Amino acid sequence: MVALKKPVGAITRGTTNPNRLRRVDRYLAQLEQLRKLPDPLAVDLGYGKTPVTVVELLARLVKVSPTIRVLGIEIDPARVAEAKALEHSRLAFEHGGFEVPIPKAFSDREDVDLIRALNVLRQYSESEVLSAWLLMQSRLSKDGLIIEGTCDEIGRVASWITLDKTKPLTFTISLRLQGL
Repeated sequence: MVALKKPVGAITRGTTNPNRLRRVDRYLAQLEQLRKLPDPLAVDLGYGKTPVTVVELLARLVKVSPTIRVLGIEIDPARVAEAKALEHSRLAFEHGGFEVPIPKAFSDREDVDLIRALNVLRQYSESEVLSAWLLMQSRLSKDGLIIEGTCDEIGRVASWITLDKTKPLTFTISLRLQGL
């Protein structure tokens, strides 16, 4: 019997709402990398108590990248068990953390093209952020990207950092000005 490694990270509050990540998803949908890749693999890391953001991510990205597959990764095994009923050929759920495990039944790849980690690291100590970034970066494909950030409960105010395999690239702030 093979001993399973403990996921890297900690269980967070897991609060989420439908449509909460729409601002960052619109940003992701315009990324040229996703449009050019023949079979992109995206990850929603730390999706929370319900898998709604993973399902929404697939629905939004498949419009610009019809062959995309989305993997929801969550450190709470009970949350993963509940989400398993939604799996199909383009959508899967896996127990894990910043090490970004890819189930062999879903993909034979060792890397991913996109990691979206929203509202996760804000619940960690600032001293833990760099090691989490480095671990996620080690899982990226050559042109892969990480989108790591936060938003308010209903998604009107959001900010995120885009990182590639080696460094931060951009910092984005997205606001619904009428809602401020």
